[in-house]
Amino acid sequence: MSLIVKTKTKISFLIILLIGLGLRLFYFPDELPLIADGMDYFTYATTINFYGYLPNEWAPANIGWPIFLSFWFSLIELDSSLNYMQFQRILSIVLSSLTVIPIYYLCRKFFSTKISLVGISLFAFEPRIILNSTLGITESLFILLGVSSLVIFLQYSRRGILIAFTLVSFATIVRSEGIF
Repeated sequence: MSLIVKTKTKISFLIILLIGLGLRLFYFPDELPLIADGMDYFTYATTINFYGYLPNEWAPANIGWPIFLSFWFSLIELDSSLNYMQFQRILSIVLSSLTVIPIYYLCRKFFSTKISLVGISLFAFEPRIILNSTLGITESLFILLGVSSLVIFLQYSRRGILIAFTLVSFATIVRSEGIF
């Protein structure tokens, strides 16, 4: 590929990434608290952060996302629970937006550059994925780990396969469906 084509591809990729991130932030419910599963994950993450260990009394079905959140909650100091909830949503949005990177490499493994850009556009602009990323639930991290493991696995190196299975194990902790 020539330098001009590479530059156009990088610019197109960056534009798709930024528009996808912009759409997610546009639909960001900044004054509403989390609901349903997002609230369960938030409560468990704050409990982990408060006690410093995994509580034995109760646990959501999938504990990988709350463990991931508790790590980030321990690094930042916010003044209210609503701010932590918004941070959970922002983290989910960022992970969902960054997922276009491994999706591009996965598409690139099988298709041309132009088709790969169409592939990441389908992901970046898909309404249900945008909605799920604003809910602060497990899907963003799960999809990122799953697609990343697939991309690394398809490199067919011994080290890559070990890393891919490690990522799959993390994906399984985030959502138990990752085992399949």
